[in-house]
Amino acid sequence: MKYAMREYVGKNVNISKLADAIEDFFKEENFKTQVLHLPRGAFIQARKGGIFRSLLAKEGAFTITIEGTPLSFKIRMGVSKWCNSPDESSVDPIFSKPMLEYEDIPESLWSYEIEHHLWHYVETQVELGIQ
Repeated sequence: MKYAMREYVGKNVNISKLADAIEDFFKEENFKTQVLHLPRGAFIQARKGGIFRSLLAKEGAFTITIEGTPLSFKIRMGVSKWCNSPDESSVDPIFSKPMLEYEDIPESLWSYEIEHHLWHYVETQVELGIQ
């Protein structure tokens, strides 16, 4: 699996607040996080030490991009290299060529479980219509 993607139309969600909510989800699980708010969306990364790092490779991190407008946006979720100093130019390839930037990871129940819980959390936030 390279990444999972879902599209939302007509939901009227504040993308910046949704990105912050996703960051909070990871912080509650004791992940190191970083968020970059961009004019066209947001870039979120989360990583954890120990066994998690060995599952994702030493530089891997859960990476989530939100791209679009409050009424029509896409969320991509996968694993990519941790950006040490994210800025718009360093994350632009992830927005423009997502299939090339996300990495394959060994399938594991643990990473699947995190992804499953995160998608459930995101769906709940979108349905609540974060403003």
